[in-house]
Amino acid sequence: MRLAGRVAFVTGSSRGIGAAIALKLAADGARLVLHARGDPARAQAVARQIRDQGGVADVVLGDLTDGETAARVVRDAFAVHGALDILVCNAGGGEPGLAVDKSVAAIDRILALNLRAVILSTIEFARLTQSPHGRVVLISSGSATHPAYGATIYAAAKAGAEAFVRSVAQELGERGITLNTVAPGTTRTEMIEGHTWPEKIPKWAALKRIGEPEDIADIVAFLASDEARWLTGVTLAANGGLITTAANILAHDR
Repeated sequence: MRLAGRVAFVTGSSRGIGAAIALKLAADGARLVLHARGDPARAQAVARQIRDQGGVADVVLGDLTDGETAARVVRDAFAVHGALDILVCNAGGGEPGLAVDKSVAAIDRILALNLRAVILSTIEFARLTQSPHGRVVLISSGSATHPAYGATIYAAAKAGAEAFVRSVAQELGERGITLNTVAPGTTRTEMIEGHTWPEKIPKWAALKRIGEPEDIADIVAFLASDEARWLTGVTLAANGGLITTAANILAHDR
């Protein structure tokens, strides 16, 4: 198992893409620390699934929009095993709506979760890790590089997080720490359940389907492994060849 003996912390890992990443890293041999914002029940369910499959998993809690909590949960994750090799910054999300309608509080929440938390958690990981093969993987979005109708602040935050990863990769490279980004296209998660617009995605994608959480998890597992040792500061567009964004498809179909 290519991650045997390593410790991985995945933020926002109680469901969806984050849960799939945690399960994949555990299957590859890593000891997992999962994260949830408040209610631990769903994260504990993922942890039990990992343990049932012979893995090791623990859970830490914290609202990443709250002050320095993003740094604190990394410290908590480190304390579980006294080590941390892999950080996956998966937690994120937005509040759909036009930029002109956003309150200052809403803007602050979106920036805090999608940008500030990435900065704080990555810095804390870099301060703590002694791993000879440290890995940081950011889960971003296609909206970071393509216009995102109705998701402007979220897109700006993700673009900022990608810029941070590219730059801090230069600072941490001499320690052998790699930092990379995965930008998923439309992926089948709870956020799109009940909507009809994802059915339109296949006609815009080369692979003619929307993504599954496991598609993203496999790419993250590669970036977390020694096989990706010569990749740093890059963004992988994990979108099945999608040529536009779901937000724009929605805009065009209004």
